[in-house]
Amino acid sequence: MKAAMYLVISFFLLLSLPLTVEAGSDRLDFSVQPFPGEEGVKISLRLHNESDHEKTLTFQTSQAFDYYIKNDQGNVVYQYSRDKSFLQALQSLRLKRGEEKVWTEKWDYIQNGHRVPTGRYTIEALLLGEDLSGFDHPLRAVGSFNVPVENGSFRSVGVKEIKGRFVVTGKARVADGSFYYSVEDGHEVLLKESLMKVNKEAPYWTGFSIVLPELKGSGERMFLHLYERDDGDGKVVNLYVVPITK
Repeated sequence: MKAAMYLVISFFLLLSLPLTVEAGSDRLDFSVQPFPGEEGVKISLRLHNESDHEKTLTFQTSQAFDYYIKNDQGNVVYQYSRDKSFLQALQSLRLKRGEEKVWTEKWDYIQNGHRVPTGRYTIEALLLGEDLSGFDHPLRAVGSFNVPVENGSFRSVGVKEIKGRFVVTGKARVADGSFYYSVEDGHEVLLKESLMKVNKEAPYWTGFSIVLPELKGSGERMFLHLYERDDGDGKVVNLYVVPITK
């Protein structure tokens, strides 16, 4: 009797073991990570093959994913696929063991022609591919971020690297027709506070261009700070932060 029971238990253990291993070794990890900035949020969608073998995903169109951005009341303020056209043909994506695919998008905080209010927003992303050996429904991922208060002194700021030097362009609306800038890498100051003069004072917007000197830092990422100082106490006001990637 005991021998028979042992055989039955052993049978079910052997039967369940491969299923457990297969479930754990057949994983595709889909995630979304937002990186909010002054005038928009960078959205990184990652698909990582955590299984122990190659995976091939099939997409019904050239659209690999979709995502929705909702405000704190649950209302959709932006949908990636809205007003976009996609190639109506099968597409495939092959990922080797341990390989990942990254898609990068950006939303400019605009809904119906106007910037959305500051506050907490949620992004819900869906991967639209099918893997016949693993899943045939969209994988989902969720993230959240804060939309900052709109900066009234700086806008349309961009950074380009030209022949090893970083060039900053944008528009400023500043008192006395001047503002300050500096650069740091999160640990130390790489460029001390410098004064920038522009052609017009507030309330007018005027363009500016800054060629930064050669910057030496230990990290791969630096941060440019644009700001004014209060006429009374000299404190930093209207700070605008721009990440710079080496």
